Amino acid sequence: MSTATSSTGRRRPVESPRPLSHLLSTAIVLVVGILLVHVLFETWAEVLSGPTDDEARALDSAPRWPDQLQTLLYLGLAALSVVKVVVDRLWDRFRTAADLALLVLGLVMVLAGLVNDSSPSLMSEALFVYFRGVLVFYALRAADLRPAVVRRLLLVVAAVVGLNVLLALVQTVVGPPAYRALGWVDLTSADQSRAHGLQSHPDHLAHLLGLTMLGFMAWAAVQQRVRRAWWAVAAMIALALSATQSVASLLGVLVAGVLIAVLVRVSARRVLAVCLVVVLCTVVQVALRPDEWARHLGNPFTGHQQPAGSEERPTTPTSPDPAVSPAPASRPSAASPLPSKTGAPAVAAGTPSSASSPTTVREIQVRHLEPAADILPRQPLLGFGIGQFGGVVAEKNDPDWHKNPKFGPDGFDGYGAQSVQIESFWLHLVMEAGAFGLIAFLVWLFFIVQPLVHATRGGRRGSRQSPPAAALLWGIGAMLFAGLVAFRSPAFEDPIFPALLWTVLGLAWWTCRRSREEQASLYNAPTAMLPVVRDPSDVREIDTRILDTDEILALARRIRAQRGADGGAPDVGDLDTEFLTADEILAFARQIRRSGGAAPRDGSGQTRT
Repeated sequence: MSTATSSTGRRRPVESPRPLSHLLSTAIVLVVGILLVHVLFETWAEVLSGPTDDEARALDSAPRWPDQLQTLLYLGLAALSVVKVVVDRLWDRFRTAADLALLVLGLVMVLAGLVNDSSPSLMSEALFVYFRGVLVFYALRAADLRPAVVRRLLLVVAAVVGLNVLLALVQTVVGPPAYRALGWVDLTSADQSRAHGLQSHPDHLAHLLGLTMLGFMAWAAVQQRVRRAWWAVAAMIALALSATQSVASLLGVLVAGVLIAVLVRVSARRVLAVCLVVVLCTVVQVALRPDEWARHLGNPFTGHQQPAGSEERPTTPTSPDPAVSPAPASRPSAASPLPSKTGAPAVAAGTPSSASSPTTVREIQVRHLEPAADILPRQPLLGFGIGQFGGVVAEKNDPDWHKNPKFGPDGFDGYGAQSVQIESFWLHLVMEAGAFGLIAFLVWLFFIVQPLVHATRGGRRGSRQSPPAAALLWGIGAMLFAGLVAFRSPAFEDPIFPALLWTVLGLAWWTCRRSREEQASLYNAPTAMLPVVRDPSDVREIDTRILDTDEILALARRIRAQRGADGGAPDVGDLDTEFLTADEILAFARQIRRSGGAAPRDGSGQTRT
């Protein structure tokens, strides 16, 4: 056991992490930061580095290097994590219920692939798309993070978020010229007055800003006071979020915000005030563009009332499919499935008549859900195999995947939905892995959140204890937000959102582990930790050594008995069944060391715990 001071009062250096371990942790944080910046700039980089001719750009001819770089970063992160775990022997850190649940989920998905004749290469590609973001989560759990390093990482991402907010507001005010100035070719979002900043689709920006708003709510919930300048920043983010017109993201932020308010009731009014800011900014957007918002709010409901196949299917579209993101984002890639998106008809929306006609507009989720509901009962338990139903992996493996005979004599008919990605993660998961896969996935997510919820409850016990850490609240809110937006987007399979989501959850788990370690150090710490928990003014005059249980209990009885005699707290008798506060333990330690002798032993002479 290392000590901060010797028995003569001479200090020894505190044991520091091994150089290799520290280097690996630094490398992990660096790669995570590069990955986050890369996914937020990837599509825009594809646009800028692609062909200069507009027609060529629309033919899926964008460069592939951004996808390859993203895959390389994920694989490099996985390698660094494995080496870190082996070097520091961190096996115990990865024996949680969440790790076991992930293993079970992986086995269920592999079984679903095997019984449906998915090849090993197809299953490996599909599993990578499903779980690549989880590599960030495990990397942050393996690294030995420091608060200063985490702050730098968040500041880098915050700068990118701020740039996207600024560009989204400019796009809202200026219109199509602001999109063209950034090099965007597909102006469908501009025609619909939907801002997307540097992201490939408004929903991608909405996911980014939704996580940002939840982070602000979590931070505001644990602060004693929030300055007006921060409220102005929150209002700008909320205005940019509402400018995306992403109904699912807005609802996700509000529901997750209410959950944070419930978890930290002392700050509930402040958190709900942030939610009110989001609502007011959305009302402003609705007032400015009522027609667009009426379409976004009405299509999910009116689409179910229209008969399947009622869509118009022009043979020669006059403009790029508005359900598809800019051309580079719509091409299939197992490493970067930039999905096509919803909220617009799959017919020539560049033509005002087709974009505004209520009889030709059906939400893309509706077009996918109706035939899927007819097909799923054929194989409800294990689905149709991972990598075989929609998504970039199925499209890459077989562009005619929808004609597979096991979907029925007519295959899978999306009723004119021109989209590579199935636009609902939960639908895609249940169709590929069945009910068993869906249940296993939900159980895994439960065990991811469960320790965070437990830690927040611990922080709320007793009025004198501090509120839970902001990262814990952020992780809980982010998971609920992800589950909600996954109904109307690929979410967990998205090329951008998983890296952001699992970074938040990784930081939340790191905060949880750090909190447990700090609590344990108060009662069972090596002497190197004692200067941290002592009164700083006392450190120089204390001869550091460890007290055993009998010494502490004897001192507790003596001092509490003296307090009772002086009119203070009465002697409580047998202290074996009572917890001592940290201040009492430290006071007892100071007293015995200053007296220069050992405390009287307990009468029983036995060590009690």
